[in-house]
Amino acid sequence: MKRRPLLLSACLILAIVIMFSAQHWTSAQGPSQGSRGGGQPGQAGPPSGMMMMQILPLEMEWAYISFNMNVSDDILVKTRKVFLDTWTKRKAILDKSDPSGDDENARRAMRDSLTKLKTELDTKLKGILTSKQMEELAKWEKENQQRFRNRPTGGATGGQSGRTR
Repeated sequence: MKRRPLLLSACLILAIVIMFSAQHWTSAQGPSQGSRGGGQPGQAGPPSGMMMMQILPLEMEWAYISFNMNVSDDILVKTRKVFLDTWTKRKAILDKSDPSGDDENARRAMRDSLTKLKTELDTKLKGILTSKQMEELAKWEKENQQRFRNRPTGGATGGQSGRTR
């Protein structure tokens, strides 16, 4: 009689372990987050966040001006207003964009809007920064674009190499 509950408990525990293992294995086979647009067949280009960071790396540019360039506090206050205005406009563009990123016309329109916004930002910064500072910023932007183009991309699975969750 004592064997029966023990055997029943062991079978129940084994069934639960198998159930959780099967659930883990099947969930590991699903598509990973952020994998759309990773150059896989049938998908059109990078996701909107990647496009945004390539065309208008606003946060990185602000950090570079704030921490790497020798600008006065007065200049930082002026550039902050410009960056805040640009950030607000960029957010509106991204809020209107298609979250799936599958519509090529919508992607083109977003790319054009972001490029126009980048041109406006550069024009406003030219009125605030010195020509030497603008040259330094342009050099950094070119290097940043090169790093973006040379970034490691995922292999056959479409994930990003060297990254873990």
